[in-house]
Amino acid sequence: MRHTKPWRESQTKEISQLIKNHNIVGIGDLNNFPAGLLARLKKNMVDAVFKVTSKSSLKRALEETNHKDMLEKLPDQPILILTNKNAFELYGQIKKNKARSKAKIGMISPVDIVIPSGDTGLPPGPALSDLKRVGIKAQVRGATIFVPNDTTIAKVGDIITSDIVSTLSKLDIKPVELMLDIVAVKEDNLIYSKDVLDVDAGTIINNIILAVRSGINLGVEVGYICEDTIEPMIVKAQLQAKALDALANKNN
Repeated sequence: MRHTKPWRESQTKEISQLIKNHNIVGIGDLNNFPAGLLARLKKNMVDAVFKVTSKSSLKRALEETNHKDMLEKLPDQPILILTNKNAFELYGQIKKNKARSKAKIGMISPVDIVIPSGDTGLPPGPALSDLKRVGIKAQVRGATIFVPNDTTIAKVGDIITSDIVSTLSKLDIKPVELMLDIVAVKEDNLIYSKDVLDVDAGTIINNIILAVRSGINLGVEVGYICEDTIEPMIVKAQLQAKALDALANKNN
């Protein structure tokens, strides 16, 4: 007990200094996130700082650095994420580092688990019975087991059984997609949730292009002259002049 308080104070001071040194403050939830994947995330994102800490220490550090508005976002197993890039770029990098993982007995299936049709590469024997036990109409073709049709062995929300786990292991299928759960990211006094941060860059770019084109078209229609509208306005005027000339010649 004698050493606990100084240690906590030292940890809080360290975390507070890290927060002060970065523009972006993010909070993630480590619940059910494997340590191996966290290590890989740290290795791949060298421009970000990941700090695993206790909830109480992080709470005190956030209070000391004027981030009290993030306290209600703290999960039971938090991880502090810091960077000087923008919030959306940070989330995008974390999203790129998703990984596939094996299903575990008793977990709730996050997706429909489908066994694709085709040659399993498994020899006939106990494996055939295991596949049929989970509803796969497997057949023996030559020296291996063959699955004639795509087969769903678990739907979203189903509890994963030991038979399903065994089958997936035999087929080397990892149905679970793991990503560090981002609770909130704060930038310029604005707190973004993962729902806001999870945007598709391609969609945003296409929307910007569409907005620019629409703006130029509107400028041409109302006769607003600027660098972006002058060329299409000249083309429009030329086309209108040609049309009038053709109409005049027709009437003559």
